[in-house]
Amino acid sequence: MRRAFARWVLAAGLLVPAIAGAASPPVRTDHLQSRLVAETTAAVPGTTLTLGLLLEHDPHWHTYWRNPGDSGLATTIALTLPAGVTAEPIAWPHPQRFELSGIVNFGYGGRRLLPVTIAVPADYAAPTLPVRAAANWLICEVECIPGKAEYAFELPVAAKAGIDARWSADFAAARADQPRASTATLALAADADAIALSLRGLQAEAAPPQWQWFPETAEVFANGAAPQWQRTADGWQARWPKSEYFTALPEEVALVAVDGAGSAWRFAASTAGAAASPAAAPGVAIEPLGLLTALLLAFAGGVILNLMPCVFPVLSIKAMAALGSADDRAELRRHGLWYALGIVATFLALAAALLALRAGGEQLGWGFQLQEPRFVAAVALLLFAMALSFSGVWELGGRFMGAGQRLTEGHGARASFFTGALAVVVASPCTAPFMGTALGWALAQPALAALAVFVALGLGLAAPMLLLGFVPALARMLPRSGPWLQGFRQLLAFPLYLTVVWLLWVYGEQTSPLGMARVLAALTALAFALWLIGRRPAMRSRTLRAGAALAAAATALLALALPLSAPPPAAAAVRAATDAGAEPWSERRLAELRAAGTPVLVNMTAAWCITCLANERVALSSDTVRAALAERGVVYLKGDWTRHDEAITRYLQRYGRNGVPLYVLYPPGGGEPRVLPQLLTTDGVADAIRSM
Repeated sequence: MRRAFARWVLAAGLLVPAIAGAASPPVRTDHLQSRLVAETTAAVPGTTLTLGLLLEHDPHWHTYWRNPGDSGLATTIALTLPAGVTAEPIAWPHPQRFELSGIVNFGYGGRRLLPVTIAVPADYAAPTLPVRAAANWLICEVECIPGKAEYAFELPVAAKAGIDARWSADFAAARADQPRASTATLALAADADAIALSLRGLQAEAAPPQWQWFPETAEVFANGAAPQWQRTADGWQARWPKSEYFTALPEEVALVAVDGAGSAWRFAASTAGAAASPAAAPGVAIEPLGLLTALLLAFAGGVILNLMPCVFPVLSIKAMAALGSADDRAELRRHGLWYALGIVATFLALAAALLALRAGGEQLGWGFQLQEPRFVAAVALLLFAMALSFSGVWELGGRFMGAGQRLTEGHGARASFFTGALAVVVASPCTAPFMGTALGWALAQPALAALAVFVALGLGLAAPMLLLGFVPALARMLPRSGPWLQGFRQLLAFPLYLTVVWLLWVYGEQTSPLGMARVLAALTALAFALWLIGRRPAMRSRTLRAGAALAAAATALLALALPLSAPPPAAAAVRAATDAGAEPWSERRLAELRAAGTPVLVNMTAAWCITCLANERVALSSDTVRAALAERGVVYLKGDWTRHDEAITRYLQRYGRNGVPLYVLYPPGGGEPRVLPQLLTTDGVADAIRSM
């Protein structure tokens, strides 16, 4: 008897670690205790098992559902599992409704489990199944606090598994609250201020007016309202006010309803023919432009683009060609037409590349090529070579190093065409007034409409040079060519040098000081080679000149081919800190502040955006604006788009933009945000802040 009892005690002792291994230790964070648990005591190869994130909220605190409502962020779970073991998304139980000061949220309070199903392959042979997970959430009462935790445990692998009694009630409750797919048919239609709903196929005793409705699809329905159902001959109809975020019906809309018995149902409607569009920003209505309006805005933006600092260096190149042809109007017209063709062709090439990459799932915006450091370095090398030529260090010649120069210098069609191409390359960091709205509309349209907008933008950029050739009165205003042009040509080299300095700084921001030093070394080698080539009396040997050109080209290529050294992770924070009181932007931080009703100013910028930098120096960094921010308690968030960042790209698209700058002012209490102009003034920003 004693021996049998001892065997039972030993077996129980061995079983305890196995059962304990079916859950992670609890993690205590602000107002929440969480842990990752398994529904069964073992994993069985060839079957599925359910894990769960068990959340125990402090009284009056809550986390969020897949659609958090007016504010907040959905809880996320990232699982790390052995090879071959796969996981499904969270199977969300139906939520609760939380309302504070007119802000409606959907989420969970008290004790709630979020289940995740994983599949264990039949050939899984390890004795245990290690489970690792990282969860993130936002927990709120009146204030909101972001939280995160990591979990780990190992589940025994066995031929059979029993239910772990410790969590069985939690899994049962989560399963009971899972919305079941309804067989009823839901149809939707949008009108001026509401969504019309039609339900057919419900059981006769169903009573939708008494049910609690939750929009699973965000930014379609007003979260604070409820559908007003009426009986019809073949079902039910209702109107549900639109969300203030609404722009268009997505391709599928889903609703969750909880009936009088506490059962949850999911209704899905396919809105065939309605293309999904970028979600509008909270409270910001994106004007539905027509093609003609978009073309006019793009043309106006292209004309204004000529006044942007980034285009000045290329205009200096074209100015030399125009002055050299001032006495020949026919030649001046040819220059203008080829210049315009180069601009339009390059705009179309960039637009086609952008549209193709976006169709492949890339989150890209206007100026995307300047987010690639090697492209920035290549443009810096080209402009430096051109500046040295303007300074008289070398003249056109040489088979190798003269290639880029021959494309843009001179008076022929080729020079005019490639000067136009270069104008687009250096103009792409800028977003002129009207231009951002037009491009944001264009990139949400079919390809032909989008390309037409880019053509209009190119014609606007080329318009001043075209006018010189086709308006005699303007051509007569040009000074006649003469010896003075040589000195003027040398003077125009300095805008090119300044552009190279700016590009070097951008490259350093994108990579590191070491990376910038490599490009500086390449520029020095290039200057030395071009100086040798320019000494033609002493460099009569073609072999020597070719060797110098090859050495310079090799140095430049080496600088571009070396591995890029990334900036430190805190680089964005360091750049944001250059503005007093600025914080790095993130979706999570913005959501926290909005949920707390805090006023926010968002500045989306990039190191290669000249307009952005000018606005920051002139307005955002001024004492007047800083005083206004402090006076109204505004939190200043700064997003850095110098390198590719999908989160910032999505944010820009929400406001119908595809490039920087973008300035958004969120008033206190969750009111409607306001988009500020792309060209800022100190008084304009301060007045906008104080008038919230």
